[in-house]
Amino acid sequence: MFILDFYETEKQRFLENCTQCGLCAEECPILRFTAISGISPQDIQAGVFEFMESGSLNRRAYTKAFACMECFKCTADMCPEDLNPMLVNELIKHEYISRGTARRAYGNTMNPDSIHRILASVQVPAVDYRRITEIGHKQDVRYVFFPGCNVYFQPEKILNALDIMDAIGDDYVLLPGLKNCCGDSFFFLGDIDEGGQQADLLVAAIADFNPEAVVLWCPTCLCRFAESIAPTRDVPFQVLSFPQYLAKSMNKLELSNAAAGTVTLHEPCKSAYLGLDREGPREVLRQLPGVTLREMTHRGRETVCCGSGAICWFPEGCARLRKERLEEASQTGADRLVTVCHFCNQTFAAEEPQYNFMVTNYINLVAEAMGIRREDKFKKYTRWGNLDQIIKDANQNIAESPFERDLIIETLQTVFAR
Repeated sequence: MFILDFYETEKQRFLENCTQCGLCAEECPILRFTAISGISPQDIQAGVFEFMESGSLNRRAYTKAFACMECFKCTADMCPEDLNPMLVNELIKHEYISRGTARRAYGNTMNPDSIHRILASVQVPAVDYRRITEIGHKQDVRYVFFPGCNVYFQPEKILNALDIMDAIGDDYVLLPGLKNCCGDSFFFLGDIDEGGQQADLLVAAIADFNPEAVVLWCPTCLCRFAESIAPTRDVPFQVLSFPQYLAKSMNKLELSNAAAGTVTLHEPCKSAYLGLDREGPREVLRQLPGVTLREMTHRGRETVCCGSGAICWFPEGCARLRKERLEEASQTGADRLVTVCHFCNQTFAAEEPQYNFMVTNYINLVAEAMGIRREDKFKKYTRWGNLDQIIKDANQNIAESPFERDLIIETLQTVFAR
């Protein structure tokens, strides 16, 4: 069964089985921060059903779909009828956008001049940019490392991951993101046909290396494999998160106590909700010399989203969720808030000056313990917000970048300048 057929089957199951109980709306983390927060969950779901049945536009269906952060919480054994509310949200977004009654809010990460590529090229030297964008040529490897797309906003994390894999010594190859896609950036927009095609191409590209497993950097890719890809086709390799892979091999790394301190963990909500990887990040942190993990109240199955998925259409809701999570992190007294997902890191990092802790990603913490120090320039540039200062700092990389200077400046202005 291909993904397009899968979505159509799920749509029919929804129309035949949804009882409009409203449980998915009641448990949705973001709806309390929207204009329909005063409407009962049952009435919200009635609006969703009305749209799915007749195509009648209504505020309840629109808000539930477009506010969706794709945290996967509602897909994790929540619906009494075993339906997939997130998939329904994607179908609604598809209809609204294709009719021209809602705007697209996300560009194609696979474009040759995508914002991801441009930002990566100005944060690292040309030799490192080529390292993270060129496909490996080995065959019959044990592991394929696939970083996904959005981490290219923060390219030092990919480089640190590659250095760690080199130090572990396993036989692997890099399959770059941006040239390949799990389909999520298309599913998120309701572009199900294109998302399915990209997922097909990714599975085939990985399978060409005959690997034992694919190691996924991105938690969203991990969840897409579980919820959208694996149910529709045979996947001829194991799927691992990078924390799961790394936790088993930490003993192969030479680690100092350079990263020592008290940390608290913000885990990726989606992989925690689905139970795909709740322990991998914790096992990594526990094996870092001198690092003490102090957990937040909401963790594991009860963790809380950073809010980043709402930033496209409901930025105010994103900001309120982000603040709640940062306040909870502050209450732990930890000196660092450790993220796993690059998007969580991006969401929190801009707020770092307002709190008594630093925001860092677990992979940068491991690299630090290995004596590898790469600066998180995305965080630095976000905090600066000064275009002239950023250009001065990145000047050498800008000169080496394969992109035109005017396009680079325009991109930096759009992303960072305040």
